[in-house]
Amino acid sequence: MAKAKASSVWVLVAGLCALAGLIALGVALPPDVPLLRRFIQGAALMGYACVFLAILSSAFLRQLVRFFGRPFVQIHHVVSILGLAMLVAHPTLVAIQSASAVVFAPQFSTLYEFFRLGGRPAWYLLIVGAVAAVLRKAIGRHWRVLHYVNYVALLLATPHALMIGGTFQHAVVPRVVLILMAVATVAAFVQKRLGARARRSQRA
Repeated sequence: MAKAKASSVWVLVAGLCALAGLIALGVALPPDVPLLRRFIQGAALMGYACVFLAILSSAFLRQLVRFFGRPFVQIHHVVSILGLAMLVAHPTLVAIQSASAVVFAPQFSTLYEFFRLGGRPAWYLLIVGAVAAVLRKAIGRHWRVLHYVNYVALLLATPHALMIGGTFQHAVVPRVVLILMAVATVAAFVQKRLGARARRSQRA
């Protein structure tokens, strides 16, 4: 039974990754776009989708582990790492394309520019969240507080994508989907906090 559950989990994650990949390829790789630009957009879409799935699953991790078994935690980590890798590749490729490292510098001149280039601070927040997860034993029980910056990072990446992302400039459906994903991210955070509060109340 446990093996069957583990197999189901791997099939599920493979299907989700394949779906995300197909969406990224289908949306971000029109034939008239240069190859490097295709990879830039594809990495951004794939990274956003993976981080979103990791956040969404983390809000219901206990229930999912109870249903699928312990291997689901490993899948959660794999999806998270894949998302981080794609979102590291995205600005790196932009820097290569523009021959400038300025793409890594957050912009604070105006609120509009901060959100338009929100992917820049989001990138650093994702790294903080990843480091917190890796060093969770050393940090102690408060590592989750640092890990929550992933939610902020995804929300910062959303206006960045909507305002300058080539995929979302002239397409209504992708914009609506992205906004719904951002709303779901907020809902996942609320669900996670309510769940934690309920567990503390039960232990009290």
